[in-house]
Amino acid sequence: MCKIIDVRILLFLVLLTGFSQQLLTAQETQVEIKPAQIWVDTNGHQINAHGGGVLFHDGVYYWYGEHKLEGKSEAQFADGGIHCYSSTDLLNWNDEGLVLSVDYEDEDHDLAYGCILERVKVVYNEKNKQFVAFFKLYLKGVGYESNYVGVAVADKPAGPFTYHHKFRGGGTSKGSGDFSMFKDDDGTLYHLAVRKPDKAFVIGKLDADYYYPDGEYQIAEGVKVHTEAPAVIKRNGVYHMLGSGSKGWNPNPARYHTTDNLLGTWTYHGNPCRGFNAIDSLGVEKTFGGQASYIIPVQGKNDAYIAMFDIWRPKQPITGRYIWLPIKFVDAKMLISWRDTWGIDVFDLE
Repeated sequence: MCKIIDVRILLFLVLLTGFSQQLLTAQETQVEIKPAQIWVDTNGHQINAHGGGVLFHDGVYYWYGEHKLEGKSEAQFADGGIHCYSSTDLLNWNDEGLVLSVDYEDEDHDLAYGCILERVKVVYNEKNKQFVAFFKLYLKGVGYESNYVGVAVADKPAGPFTYHHKFRGGGTSKGSGDFSMFKDDDGTLYHLAVRKPDKAFVIGKLDADYYYPDGEYQIAEGVKVHTEAPAVIKRNGVYHMLGSGSKGWNPNPARYHTTDNLLGTWTYHGNPCRGFNAIDSLGVEKTFGGQASYIIPVQGKNDAYIAMFDIWRPKQPITGRYIWLPIKFVDAKMLISWRDTWGIDVFDLE
């Protein structure tokens, strides 16, 4: 009889432990975004997707970014490839793993360890039914003087991606710096970037496969020189571009331009940010300590966009954090105000 009771007690304790773990998981489900604070995935690990962008496909958001290596500084080649996370609510992110890795075996490969892989952006090509990843690629041993745009492809949004080729962005032999890929309403894909070495901001159209530039790049008239880290959306027929100045790893004021013709003349509107990041004691003159990387259209919400910023930590890049803030439009102009915490329902309240 005692043995039967012991077994029943043991089963009860096992069930109770499982129930407690379920409660713990439920408690850890995130209901708010907390800018500049450590953001963990559903496994409890800090999200490792720096300088990235978000793709929405078949009801799921995919966040792609630079996978930084533990214990490495930027000077020690901290780039390990492209990391991907998936979510249905923009709050809780599942780790999809490393979907493109630098090649540790072949030292002659474009993605050999020691290369620099930055600013990942992924778009879907309806024509080829293919997911195409773009990233700044500095070959091993070259440093930051000259670079390419690296291209990788996949049949599924969570990869794996296969390295395809590279091309010179910007129309010069030195390539381009920080960039954005913008897919217009007609499916045409554009590469927007700061050109090396003169720092002019240029825009080029890609071919129908999204593989190579189709024609010459042209200077974007009206965009301030040294504008980097661009992020573009199209709202009510107007293109809005969020970016920053160029001060290496150091944060500086955000920049905001608009145009009604992507290849036409842009108008500069200054800094769209307001408020103060009390966590890092930084205001709008430093863009809260971050730099723009992407603007996310929120699906199922009217006129809802999220500005993505990265806090860069070149000495320990894996510890870099993220600042996501809702965008509000006042008199058809972008306004990004600091919030300590916020939920997606903010778009229903404003």
